[in-house]
Amino acid sequence: MLGSLYQLTKFNVEGRHYEEADRHRHEHLALARAYGKDTIQLALALNSMGSMFSRLEHPDSEVYYYRAGIRVLAGRNHAVKQALLGNLASALSAQGDHDEAALLLQQVVAGLDSTDLRNRAWALNNLGQSLMHAQRYKEALNVLNVSDSLNNESGGALDLAIELAEVRADILEAMGDHAGAFTLIKQARDLQDTLFVRSMNEQLLELETKFGTQLKEEEIQRLDAQTRAQQERLRLRNIQLYGSIALAVLLLGAVLLVWNSLRQKRKHTKVLEKLNVELKEQKDRIEEINRLLQLKVLRTQMNPHFIYNSLNAIHNLVRKGESVAASAYLDGFARLLRMVLDHSVKDRILLSGEMAFLRQYLKLEAMRFEDGLHYTVDAEPGLLNGDDDLLVPTLLVQPFVENAVWHGLAAKEGEKKLSVRFAERDGKVVCTVEDNGVGRDAAPKRAHPDGSASLGLQLTNERLQLLAFKLEGTGRVLFTDLKEDDRPTGTRVELILSEA
Repeated sequence: MLGSLYQLTKFNVEGRHYEEADRHRHEHLALARAYGKDTIQLALALNSMGSMFSRLEHPDSEVYYYRAGIRVLAGRNHAVKQALLGNLASALSAQGDHDEAALLLQQVVAGLDSTDLRNRAWALNNLGQSLMHAQRYKEALNVLNVSDSLNNESGGALDLAIELAEVRADILEAMGDHAGAFTLIKQARDLQDTLFVRSMNEQLLELETKFGTQLKEEEIQRLDAQTRAQQERLRLRNIQLYGSIALAVLLLGAVLLVWNSLRQKRKHTKVLEKLNVELKEQKDRIEEINRLLQLKVLRTQMNPHFIYNSLNAIHNLVRKGESVAASAYLDGFARLLRMVLDHSVKDRILLSGEMAFLRQYLKLEAMRFEDGLHYTVDAEPGLLNGDDDLLVPTLLVQPFVENAVWHGLAAKEGEKKLSVRFAERDGKVVCTVEDNGVGRDAAPKRAHPDGSASLGLQLTNERLQLLAFKLEGTGRVLFTDLKEDDRPTGTRVELILSEA
């Protein structure tokens, strides 16, 4: 009942039926307090009440309920608590209490995984901006410098680097260091130019590919026209030959004409054979280009599937007034989208890059589960520590991970687990995706929110067929239903990706 009331509140907020939504908020809070055994649901109810008073512009009540939710989860590190801390910091900042807002954001940073350099870099960036608004410029500058260092260690996201340079320039200007502010502004502009050039290069490559395909098609048309002309000339020569044979009975001199006709026929036949060979070569090249373009199109068709899910989650948080949680989710989504853009222009990427992408994707999906999602993404040490870099097909594993999350685990009650592991087997790299969900037979058929069918696995199967052609048949997928005493306990998917 608690879960149903929470969902009814969300549905009515999305439909802009605010009076009905507020009635469910009060029922949710009253039932959670009466039940008293589910602290997560109680914290969700308090956070929902805070969001309601935020919409009604009652800041004191908003702050009261956010603080109450944090007290309920005082001893726990949970995504709901991170959202409450962020919402409270946002409310206090709106009231001008930037110092306490900074303290709350420090707790958010402390709750992050120390090995998650990218998320820590973004969280420290938010903390630095809060300190800047509190006019604690030196502290803000130190925090932002650490954020910049972590960003560089984790690969150097250009969007974060640009924002860090601009914010630090504002701080230095406020501190009177105009020369330093000018240097950072120049650095931000250089980074923006780099981002622009990268985008233009990607567009230029796409245009060059399209133009090259057009030229090949025009060449084929020209060769077809030449072939037809040669065939027509050959047909006329044949008519001439038959006429010469008929006249040979009457004219002895027609023998010379017949011999010349035969010689011309052999000459044109050789030319025609040569043109046919050239035509076949051109068609083979066009087919190869079309296979590559088709593979890129299928890859770009896969991306909107989980991008739509992420945007819908961000939209729900914004509609509920949970601006800090929405901002945190949006930051993670922006990094995921940048990784997709970087990877989508390549047929293969490093195994470490594919693993980083899957971890970022699962981190976003875990934020959408109220009771959490336990996941691991790892590989055998030999695959990551070898002398040669290991390359795997780009964005191939993600649809199977998404299928496990939303078909296997979303409908499951209790603890949800998912593991992704890359290993070497018989000289080939094998990716295993295993979940403890409800199994394929019990999984509900899932469609997109707009009513269209899910195409992730269909598109992935088509990519595997194209990759199998390129990889000489190494791509293959195997599904295994996991059972215990004839009871479904999950699903295992094995993908053979490439030679080790």
